[in-house]
Amino acid sequence: MPFFQLNENDLSFPPAHFADEQGMIAVGGDLSVKRVLAAYRQGIFFWFGPMDFIKWWSPDPRVLVYPTEVAPPAPEQMEDIEVTFDHDLEGLLCAIQEKENQPPMGENWLTEEMINLYRELHQRGILHSLELKRDGAWIGGICGMAIGKAFFAEYTYAATEDGGTLALRVLARQLADQGYTLIDLQKETNQVNDIDLQELSRMAYLDLVREACQP
Repeated sequence: MPFFQLNENDLSFPPAHFADEQGMIAVGGDLSVKRVLAAYRQGIFFWFGPMDFIKWWSPDPRVLVYPTEVAPPAPEQMEDIEVTFDHDLEGLLCAIQEKENQPPMGENWLTEEMINLYRELHQRGILHSLELKRDGAWIGGICGMAIGKAFFAEYTYAATEDGGTLALRVLARQLADQGYTLIDLQKETNQVNDIDLQELSRMAYLDLVREACQP
């Protein structure tokens, strides 16, 4: 199936169910806040590799968790761990870059263009970070976008074996208390263990995310 070339002056996307077998639906456009928000509300996210155009995806199936179904971490797991929200986004992004900007992706796993986007989203109160540290050293963290009652986890960071899992458990409890209905993980991640991830068909996910992203 052919993919769509986006126009930089037009923020519209083709319907997500037009994606190819790999889940790619379009290329091009830009990483403006308006375009990214329009994409995520339609179940589409960006991702691209070295020397690539920006690529837009809506894979089938889609991986997510329901906040109310994620058990909180055990008290002994959180001993001496400091939990903060929106306290050190810059530090978290730097830690992700240091760990993940390695071959074959190189500097394209988390680029400076992406970081600039995340800074602007953070300033607008859309992108949030969760930080877990012990004695000032990283344990884990998550950054992602809150749109309506959906949270789109962009990066899960694990500095220790269970750091990513602990971060997701803490985040899920916080979001469940605030009435959020889903945490979108986009695809399977090796940063999270011992949590049952849900796989939804693209069409089922699109119905869910459209409802969750209502203002």
